[in-house]
Amino acid sequence: MDNKKIGIVTVLYNSEPVLEDFFRTLNEQTYKNFILYLVDNASKDASVQKGYEYAKLVDFECKWLLQGGNLGVAEGNNIGIKAALSDGCDYILLSNNDIVLQADTIEKLMVGMNSMNVSMVVPKIYYWDEPKKIWMAGGGFQWLQFSTYHRGEDMEDKGQYNERMLIDYAPTCFMLIKASVFERVGFIDKKYFVYYDDTDFVWRAVKLGTEQLAYIPESILWHKVSSCTGGGMSDFSLHYSHRNHIVFASKYCHGIHRLVFVSYLIAHFLFRKLFLYNRHQLMLICRSYIEGYKLCKS
Repeated sequence: MDNKKIGIVTVLYNSEPVLEDFFRTLNEQTYKNFILYLVDNASKDASVQKGYEYAKLVDFECKWLLQGGNLGVAEGNNIGIKAALSDGCDYILLSNNDIVLQADTIEKLMVGMNSMNVSMVVPKIYYWDEPKKIWMAGGGFQWLQFSTYHRGEDMEDKGQYNERMLIDYAPTCFMLIKASVFERVGFIDKKYFVYYDDTDFVWRAVKLGTEQLAYIPESILWHKVSSCTGGGMSDFSLHYSHRNHIVFASKYCHGIHRLVFVSYLIAHFLFRKLFLYNRHQLMLICRSYIEGYKLCKS
């Protein structure tokens, strides 16, 4: 099996509660040739202190990249990627830290990448609190909404997603990427800050570029979903997810497709969002749409 060096990049922001499992299960990996790059975005909790403590207990090398402020996940990943490339890493593994790995998660990703001869791969991901409930088994892009979807999301795993395959999209919460991809595709667009930054990167790499992304179901992990952003219904998540949906669509949705998308957005707001969210949340979503539009114009 290929034993080239992997640079694992993870971005911390108030990540203290999830770091113990992250360090422990990385240390149990059967694939050993990696360096962990920890980019801390000025965490206000004990993320760095605890991280240093856990780093003393593991067998792999850790490199800390401490930032003076919260630069966001997108730019945090860029900082880690550039450090790993500068150190001569052959692969970059973008990784959330709110995850728990099996001992062979990385090894099986490497085997799958080499077997399928692709430049980007992702594993099967389960919900942490429901170990056999699928969070993501690959994914794709939705034409009407100009957004993304996860295959098998919220379904019990009965083996229906056990086939390796090429896919159009997956989130970068655990994505192994050949270093050469960044020369061809570029880095992550930092204006997203968080959410849709990975959508934009994968769109450029797979839909507009020359890369192939594969789903490797033998490689699995568990994800503590949105544990560091307050959950999907928090003001933070609602703001950035809706703002950045507009940013993404404004960059890549053109012509008649843009008219269809805007019509869908209005209809979805009137006939669904009005019944799902309270007044405060609806106002927040509207402001986020406007901010996303202005951000693209500027």
